[in-house]
Amino acid sequence: MSRQPLGSTPEDAHRGPSITGNQAGLSTETVYRGQRDPTAPVGEEVEVTVDGEPLDKRYDLLSANPTGFEFGYGGSGPAQLAIAILAHAYDDEFACEWYQRFKREVVAQLPEGGWVLTKDDLDAWREGMASDA
Repeated sequence: MSRQPLGSTPEDAHRGPSITGNQAGLSTETVYRGQRDPTAPVGEEVEVTVDGEPLDKRYDLLSANPTGFEFGYGGSGPAQLAIAILAHAYDDEFACEWYQRFKREVVAQLPEGGWVLTKDDLDAWREGMASDA
């Protein structure tokens, strides 16, 4: 089954949850953001946040890349990112079982210039994955 790539560019982020909605007491969606700083020291080039806070690398689940996260290709840094996102969004067991597929289908396809993923994006991937089984 062919899927549309998940993840928008940071420029698309204005379509995400609004501060006004949060202030009104409405629940806001979890937002994952990744960006690259080519001038940063080695191992610090990629910053990934969840709702504005750094995403835990989850080395307790997988120690694939000691220099941290990567995206836009398949490899150890993208594997570290995949397991961290899935563990945060769902649970450790789900993350350990499905991170390789998530890495191939989502993380490897994320744009090099930066990206935004929402919990709804992850849920859509999970539903599509379940319907493939």
